[in-house]
Amino acid sequence: MKSLKWVVISFTVAALLAVIVSGSWILTESALQATSGEAFCSTCHSMTPFAETYAADVHGGNNPKGLAAACADCHLPHDSESGYLIAKMKTGLYDLWAETLTLFKEPDWLANLERRAQFVYDSGCASCHSRLAEAQGQTEAGQFAHRAYFEGGTMKCVTCHDRVGHAGLRDRLASGTASPDGDDAEAGNEETSQ
Repeated sequence: MKSLKWVVISFTVAALLAVIVSGSWILTESALQATSGEAFCSTCHSMTPFAETYAADVHGGNNPKGLAAACADCHLPHDSESGYLIAKMKTGLYDLWAETLTLFKEPDWLANLERRAQFVYDSGCASCHSRLAEAQGQTEAGQFAHRAYFEGGTMKCVTCHDRVGHAGLRDRLASGTASPDGDDAEAGNEETSQ
């Protein structure tokens, strides 16, 4: 009788642990997915030009197949799961701090473009462009440039592909407009997430 009691208790504890672990995993994965795309990332006013130029870019789905990369696909490292989670937490906390505590002090986004290698990760590029090393469909110049990259050079993908991900972003930031039709940033475009 005593042994049956321990079997029931052990089974109940194991079942509860399985439910808790599974539930935590599902909730974590759901939260990661919900906070990794344009709809979430563009909720802050300062991201308006980025969301709109992303939607106009091939990486934002403006391509014949309609395939789109999520913000986190490019702007978080994909070398390891733990590195991804740590970077996501640090970036998320920093962005929350910057949006709430800098009291509307707009960053110099144009100057930040020069530091793009700090915000775009080659591991993200490689997760979609995994066959790049095979040089299929590339020009000779493209093959030559990518060969240098794969042979261990210090260049990053965005060293050469400096306008990737956000069509016309540099021009938008230089003009100071928040929407493609030239509205001023303070006008408050209501349709920033698509």
